Amino acid sequence: MAKDRKTSSLTRPTGVRSVTIKDLAAELELSITTISRALNGYTDVGEKTRKRVEEAAQRVGYRPNRNAQRLVTQRTHSFAWVQADNDRKFVDPHFVEVMSGVLRAARGHNYDLVLTSALPDQRMTAYDRYVRDNSVDGFIVDLPQPGDPCISFLLDAHRPFVVHGREERADQYGWVDIDNFGNFYDLTRLMIANGHRHIAFINGDETYSFAIARRKGAEAAVRDMGLAPDSLTILSSVHPMTDAGFQLTEQALNLPGVSALLYSSTLMAVEGYAAIARAGREVDGVDLAVGTMDDELHFLDIGRFTGQFTFVRSSLREAGAALIAELIRECEDGQPPAGTIIPSSFQCAAGMDAAILATPRLSAET
Repeated sequence: MAKDRKTSSLTRPTGVRSVTIKDLAAELELSITTISRALNGYTDVGEKTRKRVEEAAQRVGYRPNRNAQRLVTQRTHSFAWVQADNDRKFVDPHFVEVMSGVLRAARGHNYDLVLTSALPDQRMTAYDRYVRDNSVDGFIVDLPQPGDPCISFLLDAHRPFVVHGREERADQYGWVDIDNFGNFYDLTRLMIANGHRHIAFINGDETYSFAIARRKGAEAAVRDMGLAPDSLTILSSVHPMTDAGFQLTEQALNLPGVSALLYSSTLMAVEGYAAIARAGREVDGVDLAVGTMDDELHFLDIGRFTGQFTFVRSSLREAGAALIAELIRECEDGQPPAGTIIPSSFQCAAGMDAAILATPRLSAET
């Protein structure tokens, strides 16, 4: 009964005063340190105790003072994501999918996201400001380029960061990526194994590392399958991949003998389908075969292409959540940076013989 009276003593009328962590500690007969660590998800607090603390905090309306926490822990519970100041970037559905995963995961761990943009020649100034005033705990970097200057800056600053993608220094930082090389190696050799000898690959912007890896994967598959290099034609788009599908597909279909099209995004593949129809080509795996990366863009209905296209599926939202998980590993658990590969799965078009996908690759990304 005494504990019931204690509990009711904390349920004060609105406006009397805020419940403090000291009040909560006295109510539960636990130390302030235990209360704090339980509410911040530290693993050295037992599950039963953590649940008891969280339920009591919710019941009495306790809210941690973030400014006080920052003074004690020297942490802000926020991550920064610096974007290039590009109007097209902010309507790119690939970016929106990643951001959706990032925001949900950050919210689930009680972190805020500081999203800002800067002109290309001012991005380092934005990073430097956050580093100098210690206003964030870590950073997200996306679309890395070879020798990326943002990565160079953050490595020199010795601040936690995670990269969506990889470049040549990937062993020095945390990253989240898919197997870009392997996915397009497999897509290309699948087409060759099914009789296609002239393939056009509509790639992403080869300014960025992901598109370079995809090109290398496709080229390696052509080489390993014993075809001449000119069996593969690569047409590159400009980032973001939003409006290149139709025009580049028209160019590809004007090439002599092309019987297979590969796309770096379903967005371009869907746009390209209109050019295929205009050319009077039929996507049946014989006259024309289509294979594409599918990032599971939620706004895009691709159901009507099931059975016609071969899809390599991987979730950008899952990648966004993994970016936050990696930052939390580094910032809260003090773990060294690590890489995460988001799995991909093949869904082959009807009539496509997928047996070759079960055989080992002869080449790997170097």
